[in-house]
Amino acid sequence: MNLNKLKTDRKGSVEGLPLQFMIMMIVAVAAVGILSGWMAGIEAPHSISDVEVISAEGLADVDGNIDPVSVRVRDQDGNPLKDATVYLSGLGIRNADGGKALGYTNEDGIATLDDLVVTPPRGSFGTVTVNVMKTGYGEHCSTEFAVISYA
Repeated sequence: MNLNKLKTDRKGSVEGLPLQFMIMMIVAVAAVGILSGWMAGIEAPHSISDVEVISAEGLADVDGNIDPVSVRVRDQDGNPLKDATVYLSGLGIRNADGGKALGYTNEDGIATLDDLVVTPPRGSFGTVTVNVMKTGYGEHCSTEFAVISYA
């Protein structure tokens, strides 16, 4: 083996491959490994997928009082969503004290709002929107139920 020839070889190659190409391959393999590890840790975003009014009589008496409203909330996997905020809007709906018609879901994903009062036009009907929100899950406000005034 001629050592003088190795000393004078300034092409920077390893067994026929340029040194820059070898460095580029090492960096690319490391980058793919880092990205793969990072992407494996990404979860699908959480969301509120189902809001179901499970009981709402929807009849308002002379004073606008309506029966309790129960709502079931589920996440994107169909599991009950605990501690979600449920509030009702439309027709001036409020609790008997004049505050917002507001409740929270239990471990079964159910919230019951009672002592509710609405102000629909006499002898008419309207709709109340069920709004649900939870941090990290977003907001869902496309569920409605009808309220009919029988006064």
